[in-house]
Amino acid sequence: MRFVSSVLDRPDDASIRRSARGPLYVLAGLIVAGAFLCFSTSVVAQSDMEKQAQCELSAIRDTRSPLAVQYIRSACNWLVVNGDSLLNASSKGYYICLVRQLSGAQSNEAAAAIMSACRASNPL
Repeated sequence: MRFVSSVLDRPDDASIRRSARGPLYVLAGLIVAGAFLCFSTSVVAQSDMEKQAQCELSAIRDTRSPLAVQYIRSACNWLVVNGDSLLNASSKGYYICLVRQLSGAQSNEAAAAIMSACRASNPL
């Protein structure tokens, strides 16, 4: 009789398998969630890279001044990273001025004069 009661008290194989599946489902869910977050982060980063590239392409086209190209790239980067931030709203005009006015600059002297004018018209 003792053998029968000990066999009845033990869980069957199906219940052991079911209890082992719970942690596996949680682990699988975490892996899927992590992959989704990594993918969505790369999509945002790609979108930012595309925005910066479009900004640079539109402004650098006819620009021959290396100084102007450098500042256009920096301004495009700033606008992509900080352009929507309310904390940086006072600086946004300066960077927009750089992108718009440096476009087409033919010499470093012209670029320096444009940068000075943007700074004077949009104090930081």
